[in-house]
Amino acid sequence: MPRPSVLIPLPPGSRAVPSYVLAVSLAANTAESFTVPTLNAVPARCVIFSSNVDFYVNCYTTATVPGDTADGTASELNPSSYQLLGDVATISVIAASAGIVTAAFYS
Repeated sequence: MPRPSVLIPLPPGSRAVPSYVLAVSLAANTAESFTVPTLNAVPARCVIFSSNVDFYVNCYTTATVPGDTADGTASELNPSSYQLLGDVATISVIAASAGIVTAAFYS
């Protein structure tokens, strides 16, 4: 069950408890996806990532561990967070080694 949103001023360096948290256990070089949850009748608006390994993220296609990519489509290494726009329904993640990635969503 989603947790309620919290809209209060927070001390510097702190953040509200997330509304929804998902986790994936990654096998090396195998992409997994998070589905952006609907919170309070609207898609989540923010996600904060954490991981115990380096990981890559792509919101528009399946994430890959990039090599030389000069066309703007590379997956991003270790993003801390994203503001989610209405066109992001799933978030693909991959790592070169086995590990865990969590995604903390906020409405």
